[in-house]
Amino acid sequence: MMPKDFWIGSVGLGFAAIYWFEAGKIRISPLDDPVTAAGLPKALGIVFGVLAIVMIVRGLLEFAGRRPAVSGGITDQPKPGERMRPHLRAAGVLAIGVAYLLLIPYVGYALGIMALMLAISMYIGAPLGVRSVMTAVLGGIFFHLLFVELLGIPLPEGALIETLLGSKS
Repeated sequence: MMPKDFWIGSVGLGFAAIYWFEAGKIRISPLDDPVTAAGLPKALGIVFGVLAIVMIVRGLLEFAGRRPAVSGGITDQPKPGERMRPHLRAAGVLAIGVAYLLLIPYVGYALGIMALMLAISMYIGAPLGVRSVMTAVLGGIFFHLLFVELLGIPLPEGALIETLLGSKS
């Protein structure tokens, strides 16, 4: 029987293809630049597809190298509690991402990305300290400068910032 990486990769490749084709249906405005509004979604579809292919290849390699287990021998099967650990860790990252998306309208992009970077670094084990806070602050400033100032992409200021600065864009 094929390993689950093969099947998950196959389903992922199907979703990536659908995503890529649907991204191609995004209407092109006469004001668009050469990349168009579909550029980033199509690029993401390609990245998803490549990652799915990597999973498929990984599953095929595992299948080709699989040997039958020796009866009574030690298996590499994780204990029941350990099987859920990666899934719970992924769910934690997902929860942080959802919290980030819910905070953006209120705190804005710059503060939101700073909070996201700090939360993720702490979640993966970095201690809360000057180094992790400064990394989050400098990362937030960097991404704000990159997207808003350099690339000219308008990102939400957030209701909190608009209230404090009295600006309404």
